[in-house]
Amino acid sequence: MKKSLWIMLTCLLMLSFLVVGCNKDAKKIGNYNSATLEEVKAADIVVDARANEAYAGWSTEKNTKGGHIEGATDFSANWLTVTYNDKENLDGMTRDEQLKQYMKNKGIEKDSKVVVYDENGKDAVAIADYLTSQGVKDIKVFDLNKWEEKLVSYKNYKLYLPPVVVKNLIDNKAVEEIGKVDDLKIVEVSWGKEEESGYLKGHVPGAIHVNSDSFDDEDNVYLLEKDSVLFELAKSQGISIESTVVVTGDPIFATRYAIILKYLGVEDVYVMSGGASSWSDAGFDMETKSNKGVAIKDFGTTSPKNSDLIDTVSEVKSKLSDDKFMLVDNRTIEEYRGETSGYSYYDKAGRIEGAVFGYAGAGNSSSMLYYRSLDTTMRNGYEIEAMWKKAGVDTSKHLSFYCGGGYRAAEILWDALVLGYDDVSLFADGWVGWSLAGEKSVTGK
Repeated sequence: MKKSLWIMLTCLLMLSFLVVGCNKDAKKIGNYNSATLEEVKAADIVVDARANEAYAGWSTEKNTKGGHIEGATDFSANWLTVTYNDKENLDGMTRDEQLKQYMKNKGIEKDSKVVVYDENGKDAVAIADYLTSQGVKDIKVFDLNKWEEKLVSYKNYKLYLPPVVVKNLIDNKAVEEIGKVDDLKIVEVSWGKEEESGYLKGHVPGAIHVNSDSFDDEDNVYLLEKDSVLFELAKSQGISIESTVVVTGDPIFATRYAIILKYLGVEDVYVMSGGASSWSDAGFDMETKSNKGVAIKDFGTTSPKNSDLIDTVSEVKSKLSDDKFMLVDNRTIEEYRGETSGYSYYDKAGRIEGAVFGYAGAGNSSSMLYYRSLDTTMRNGYEIEAMWKKAGVDTSKHLSFYCGGGYRAAEILWDALVLGYDDVSLFADGWVGWSLAGEKSVTGK
């Protein structure tokens, strides 16, 4: 009898260990079961719920693991709360409409097996809750700190700086990806003088305002100014080829000027990600006073050091017959077909014959719907590449991006550089410059 009792107790003890072990593996995070490493690898869709900067490759105070699990897509918890106006935005979409479109883009369906991960135990739950509200039933969450394999990053993720990294640079803190900085310049780019641009309502501390009219010839349909004007503009802000420059503002403005500076010869140029509101959304105080640059006499060169980065009308014309060259039209489909010019100040409509449609936005010549996330950060790079492939954009060739006048295409060129494509350029004068020069064009599908 005693022996039977001992056997029974032993069995119960072993069973209790098994139960405890199972409960440990099925630990709850919020209302969701915690995924095992094996379940992460077996999931239909793995979702990174952290900030897009972490997904891209940045390690910061909030997310110490830069990069993402190979094959994972992004669905940042920031998209649920970031500053966004449902009624007044360039894409004509509400936040809810955007989020639902993201689910479609990423292949997240109601019957998908989804694992959502983060580092703080909060972001993943927030996204899991959202997906649950949309009818997705099989969701588990995962702590990225338990991931044992190498994470992957965009090749040149550092070209977009998170606001916290910009803050560190301003505070003279070392940033490994940037290296030693002796001459930091922060510039804010937008249209108009300080009083009308919004610059005086709030900007990154220390930022110098750059009116886009300073590098566009407003007397010549806003085509890019000649090199001598661009050099003088940079020198007036104290920028030389030795400077480290961080450009802030809406990405189409910031990347446009960043490309210009790189074209002139400034190698260390970065763009703050997330647009004009990202600084305050990150919890940092805005500055409202005016800052002026201290002009210098010597830029460091008198001719562009990276002249191949910007194409002219004559250069594009000569390259169109080259099998290794591809011109990519980054406008709305209506502009591409010649149904509208896209601009109130220019009425010629059409496209350059031989150009491939490469997307930009929808319904508005300033929309960048197909290249941005809801928080104005860069769209998932793998989705951009898939979109290019579907459109017939051949990334094995030299890609020259153009739009109406260089702004939308500049942002897309910058994204391409982030992804590691270096055989790329900007046809800065775009459709307006091409048609104004009387070059051949076509309309229709």
